[in-house]
Amino acid sequence: MNQIKTILLIYFFISCQSPTSNYKPKSSGNINTVTVVIENNLWKGSVGENIRESFASEFFGLPQQEPVFSLKQIPPGTFSGFTRESRNILLIQKREKDTFFLEKNKYAYPQVFVSLSEKNNKQLIQTVNKNKNKIISEIKKNEIKEKQKRIRISSLKKTNLRDLLSIDLRMPSAYKIYKEGNRIAWFQRDTDKGTVNVLAYELKDNVRKDHNLKEIIKIRDSIGKLFIPGRNEDSHMITEEAYEPYFKKLTINGLESIETRGTWEVKNDFMAGPFVNYIIKDTINNRILVLEGFVFSPSSKKRNLIFELEAIFRSVKIY
Repeated sequence: MNQIKTILLIYFFISCQSPTSNYKPKSSGNINTVTVVIENNLWKGSVGENIRESFASEFFGLPQQEPVFSLKQIPPGTFSGFTRESRNILLIQKREKDTFFLEKNKYAYPQVFVSLSEKNNKQLIQTVNKNKNKIISEIKKNEIKEKQKRIRISSLKKTNLRDLLSIDLRMPSAYKIYKEGNRIAWFQRDTDKGTVNVLAYELKDNVRKDHNLKEIIKIRDSIGKLFIPGRNEDSHMITEEAYEPYFKKLTINGLESIETRGTWEVKNDFMAGPFVNYIIKDTINNRILVLEGFVFSPSSKKRNLIFELEAIFRSVKIY
């Protein structure tokens, strides 16, 4: 009997210990933040300058300059314990053996961990430049998923978008329906200094294989005139004419799409801010679906607000 008890105790001990050995803590950190593990002298020199140019370059489409990622540098000697739980980590080292690898969930979950080593500064810079697009892409995907996960914790339950446009969008519960029309909806949430806005509508008469930038601006401005008035008489939203928007093709949930980023202004009024617009070729319903977000938040940073809108739009489900 004692022997059986002993065997059961051993089995219980092993069973309890096994999950612990595979356990990874939840990653942490602010959205769009990257921990850069690098010696102080490298960070202050040409290698650090190149890292900042590569990963803290300008976030496109904002009225004021803000970086793509916020970088937080720590020396390798302090890289232990909770610092390894950062969601995005870039480890840069000068060593005789040159290495580069990108690993998911090395110390925490979810996590993007990049390790890079070279013999000298020149080779470190070359390896960063060679791999920066891949690194940025993986970190951005990681951050979109993290933002969407945070949105799901407290999301808006009733949007009426399925009845109105045969779509679902996952957005934070702070958003409220602001205005609704024929096959168009406008949601808004308040910020400390302004608002963040979501528009969704369809273009049944504009099903074309391609949309160029000029056509997209024309569509934006026509919707602004019909649906987004300013505070003054004869004022409405338009695409700011002084700066050409950024324009690229991509896919969203398997559908051909066009992303446009730029700044908007209100004609005959003093209001302006950034926008992000997606033209989506909806082959399910034979139409063009338009998802747009714009921010009005004077004298405040706007990168993370635009990023929130991107996370919302990339959650779209079409029925």
